[in-house]
Amino acid sequence: MLDEVAPKLKTGVKMLSDSIRADAKEGDIGTELGAVAKAFPDAIIGSYPFQDDKLGPNTNIVVRSRDAARLAEVRAAVEAMLAKVKAQLAANAN
Repeated sequence: MLDEVAPKLKTGVKMLSDSIRADAKEGDIGTELGAVAKAFPDAIIGSYPFQDDKLGPNTNIVVRSRDAARLAEVRAAVEAMLAKVKAQLAANAN
């Protein structure tokens, strides 16, 4: 049935995505990730927790945009946020 309909469907600009391993618990980055998402309302940001066999609770962050340059900006913002949060967690651990 899809073969019949697929040629008639209109397509738009392709959605691009990039995945970033946070190496942090979702709860540790949630507030800051929300601030990044608010700063980039034209992008889609999702967090996906998982259990790492060696490190325990962890999170993958997926950023999506139809614009490659914007995707790179959002990725850089997420990576900067992760560096800041990890530094704060390390400082609090000592």
